[in-house]
Amino acid sequence: MIVAVGGRPFTGKSTLARALADALSGVLLDTTTVRKALFPTVVEAPPEVTDWLYEGLLKAASWTLETTPGAIIVLDGRPLTRKRDVQALQRFAAHLGHTLQLIECVCPADLVAERSRSAATGAGGLPAEPVDNGTDPIPEPKVVVDTSHPPERCVSVALDGVGHLLSMHGARPAAATSAPP
Repeated sequence: MIVAVGGRPFTGKSTLARALADALSGVLLDTTTVRKALFPTVVEAPPEVTDWLYEGLLKAASWTLETTPGAIIVLDGRPLTRKRDVQALQRFAAHLGHTLQLIECVCPADLVAERSRSAATGAGGLPAEPVDNGTDPIPEPKVVVDTSHPPERCVSVALDGVGHLLSMHGARPAAATSAPP
């Protein structure tokens, strides 16, 4: 099973992906961690490097799903705000014969701006305002998580949303990380 976390910049994708991978006892694959390991001085990678890193994540996902029966991949690699990216991911999952669940992170614009400013202050070199070069809506079916809520609630909403797939997959989330909404 592949759970792909998407959304516009600074909506909490990586934070939710990490917590969700823990809750699902899944394998977290994210481009930011790989980029920082391979290119520690690069603050924001050019698109061709990001594409290359994402392809690597997909290869890692494919290998993990083939060699580890029952594995759950939590993918934090693209915003998924481009229709072509979602379609490519859907084809990838179908080719592997695995279920794909899309999770879209959303939050109010003022919180996005606050997170962006905080990241710029902490990382030096990040844009002060999130860059939006145009987006497409993430298509249904998807689970929408408002990340302005506490992390425990966000994880709970995401787990509730993927629950039907987990039961089909024979997986159960770790009980300690789930909290009531």
